[in-house]
Amino acid sequence: MSEFDELDYEGLEDELADAFEGDPDELQPEDVFKMVMINRIKKVKVKIKLVDEDGDEVDLPDTIAQLLNYVKDQLQDEEGNQFSEQILPLMSQSVVSGLGRILGIRGTAFHLANEATRVAIIHMMAIGLLLLKFVQENNLTIHTFEEEVSDDEIEEIERKAKASSVATMSSAMGMDPKEVLQELVNQGKITDDDLKDIMGGKDDDDDKESN
Repeated sequence: MSEFDELDYEGLEDELADAFEGDPDELQPEDVFKMVMINRIKKVKVKIKLVDEDGDEVDLPDTIAQLLNYVKDQLQDEEGNQFSEQILPLMSQSVVSGLGRILGIRGTAFHLANEATRVAIIHMMAIGLLLLKFVQENNLTIHTFEEEVSDDEIEEIERKAKASSVATMSSAMGMDPKEVLQELVNQGKITDDDLKDIMGGKDDDDDKESN
């Protein structure tokens, strides 16, 4: 198990509640999803920012967007290039080897069976490689910030992350995520407070009053 084996979906519940009420075309991923790494050994949340040689912060979302555009251009090049002919095939084979050892055969099959997920994973691996190269070539520095978290906070993060995953999967399968989450409460796998946080601070009484 890695010392960085948990992700804190920080603020995700409230952001999602607001996001789906607005125009999705006006949203950026950073408006909805905020993740920070949890180092369970040191018991800290880890956040970073990129800084250039002048001490100015580099806009990471903008950098990722530019790299994605670069990837798109490379894939549309009819004459072929190193990225499409060497790097992407390398990433493809690495996905199979890596996921197979992390998730097991069944877990890997589940994720790779979906074409959109499969392509996204491969492309994001390539983006990670390109981002590292971008950092090195531009002499950028990765500044790390740590915030202490308690065992109780880590346990809460784990519960809510797993519950959010179950709710998202159940919704994709046509099930009512509220009912699924309520069942998790009944089974004692999450608390009533967890449920309220995941639902954006709303409970059944709030829903009834709004109707």
